Amino acid sequence: MVDSKLRLKPDRLFVEAKGIHVRDRTSVACGCNSPLARASFTLIELLVVIAIIATLAALLLPALSQAKAKAQAAACQNHLKQLELAWLMYAHDHNDTLIPNKDGDRGDGNWISYPGSWAEGNAELDTTTSNIEKGVMFPYVATVVIYRCPSDRVTLDGKILRTRSYMLSQWLHGSDEFAAYPAYYRISYTSISRPDQVFVLLDASTVDSGSFYTCPLGSGFPCESEWINSPSDRHDRASNLSFADGHVESHHWKWPKSVFFEVLATNQADLEDLRWLQARLPQL
Repeated sequence: MVDSKLRLKPDRLFVEAKGIHVRDRTSVACGCNSPLARASFTLIELLVVIAIIATLAALLLPALSQAKAKAQAAACQNHLKQLELAWLMYAHDHNDTLIPNKDGDRGDGNWISYPGSWAEGNAELDTTTSNIEKGVMFPYVATVVIYRCPSDRVTLDGKILRTRSYMLSQWLHGSDEFAAYPAYYRISYTSISRPDQVFVLLDASTVDSGSFYTCPLGSGFPCESEWINSPSDRHDRASNLSFADGHVESHHWKWPKSVFFEVLATNQADLEDLRWLQARLPQL
C-alpha cells in the first residue's frame, strides 16, 4: 500500500506520493507563479506593432496599385488583339473587303456609326450594349466586355460606365466621302501596303462613333495639326493600338492627351505625338 499524505494550505492542494508533487487545477487557473500571467502587450508595444503594420501598408499599397494597372493594360491589349483578329477574319470571309466603318452626323451634332458598321451608335450616348451587339463585328467577338478597356472609368451622366473604349481608323473603309483621297482610303486588305505600320484600332479618349478621325500630314487638310479624336493615355500615359498585320502594341505619349474633341496640338511634344500617329495611316 502506497503511503500518501494530504496536506491543505490556504491557496493550494498538494498530493504527495512517492515524492511527486502535483499542483491542483485551481492554482493553475488563477495563474499563480505562472509565466502566462506576464504574457501580455504593453501599450507602447501595441503602438509599435501598429506603426510597423502602417509602414508596411504604405510600402505595399503603391506596388499593388501599380501591379493592378499593369494587369489592366495587359487586359486592354488582349481585348484589342481579339478585335483585331475579328477585323482580319471579316476581310478573309468577305473576299478581301474590310469591315465597314461608316459614320456621320445624325442631324443634331452627334456623330453615330450607321447600321452595317463594325459597331453602331455613339458611345457617349449608348446606355446599353445593344449597338455593339448590332455591329457586324459582334458575330466574331460576341462578348461585350471585350469592347471596353478595363481601365476606362468614363461614365455617362456620372452613373454608368460607357460601353465602348475602342475606335477604328476612319481611313479603313470609313465614310464614302473619304474615297476622294485614294492615297489614304482603303477598302480591301490587300491594298494596304506595309500592314505592320498601319494602325487599325486604338484605345481612345474621345469616343463617339466607331470611327477615329486623323488628318493625314501633307494632304492639304486644314486640321493636320489638330487632334479631331484623341487617343487615351490612361495606361501610364500610353495607349494600346492594333495594326493591320495583327500585332498589338503600347505607345507612350510625350504629352498628356485631351478629353475634348478637335483640339490643336498643345506644344511641340503633343505635335510629335500627332505626327507619330499620322505616320501610321495608310500610305501609297
